[in-house]
Amino acid sequence: MKRRWLVWMAGLAALSPLAAMSPGCSQPKPECTVGTATAYPFAATFTLIEGDPESPCGRKDGTVELVGMQAYNPDENGDQLPDREKKLVAIQTAEFGGWYRGGATIDPNPDLNPFAIGYFAALEPDDNEICTVPSLAPAEVVVLPSGDGGAGGAGGEGGAGEGGEGGAGEGGAGGEGGAGEGGAGGEGGAGEGGAGGEGGAGGEGGAGGEGGAGEGGAGGEGGAGEGGAGEGGAGEGGAGGGGEPSLEPGSRKLEWSNLRVYVTSGNLGNQFEAEVTYSEESCTARYKVLGLWPMIDCQIYSDNPDPEGDPIPTGKVDQAICQDPLSGISPDLKVKCHSNAGLCVLDAESIPAFK
Repeated sequence: MKRRWLVWMAGLAALSPLAAMSPGCSQPKPECTVGTATAYPFAATFTLIEGDPESPCGRKDGTVELVGMQAYNPDENGDQLPDREKKLVAIQTAEFGGWYRGGATIDPNPDLNPFAIGYFAALEPDDNEICTVPSLAPAEVVVLPSGDGGAGGAGGEGGAGEGGEGGAGEGGAGGEGGAGEGGAGGEGGAGEGGAGGEGGAGGEGGAGGEGGAGEGGAGGEGGAGEGGAGEGGAGEGGAGGGGEPSLEPGSRKLEWSNLRVYVTSGNLGNQFEAEVTYSEESCTARYKVLGLWPMIDCQIYSDNPDPEGDPIPTGKVDQAICQDPLSGISPDLKVKCHSNAGLCVLDAESIPAFK
């Protein structure tokens, strides 16, 4: 999606002498929007309303996800001038965005977008201060099998025997050895690392590599034989010594609908609700989603013995953080700290969620 620039316009209306003598005047409604033009996402709670909670699609029930949203005017004529009569909203979860940016080997089909997009039904809120987006084009990411190419490194040195120098794409399905003592992967692969490793899936090596999905690695230097599952992790750092399990190939889709955003001059798109259907290859589940902007961390941290290291989470939360008027959260809203996610969320079942 190419970069879009929001165009904010303020107009001054001249009062007629008759209007000036009136006992008062009303403030014009703001335009429909979401949050503000910053990098902070929403903290959104997912509540299962239909589907098998034991299926892979039911895993989001009770969780809090980071959801980025952006509102802008389209330039449908291709002239880079915003169409002030229409307004779009784009929605992307951190999970889908992470896969798209290197967290998995995905289908590069340009018709597949990690974000959903749709039009506001009107430019201004209705009489209940609600802006509605009835339907949105779905967000879909198709995960490819490991080694099916990717935008990764320069490939491995071996293959499915002892030969071969590379693999599919720029990365590679090749390792330094073969399927016996060698490896199923190389140092290339998805992202900047590789899905493969120095060893093998059977013998002394491993299924993991030095790189991995993103800049970290889903694998390590060991393997499924005598080695380990990996030393790296998803993203840039790592999710721990065990590494992250690889994603099963196939489609992941989010179909958003009935998006409702509360918009006033005092609470400018800082809370939303919507329904979303999450689908994988074998299952589907529907959720009610409730979002609070901005995302605020309410965990309690202890000092890190390493002066250059990050503070260490204690596993405890502080409810007072979400009530702090300096947090950035509107003091009008009814919020709480989600004990599992460690994030401030709306303490309600629907919007508007006021104290």
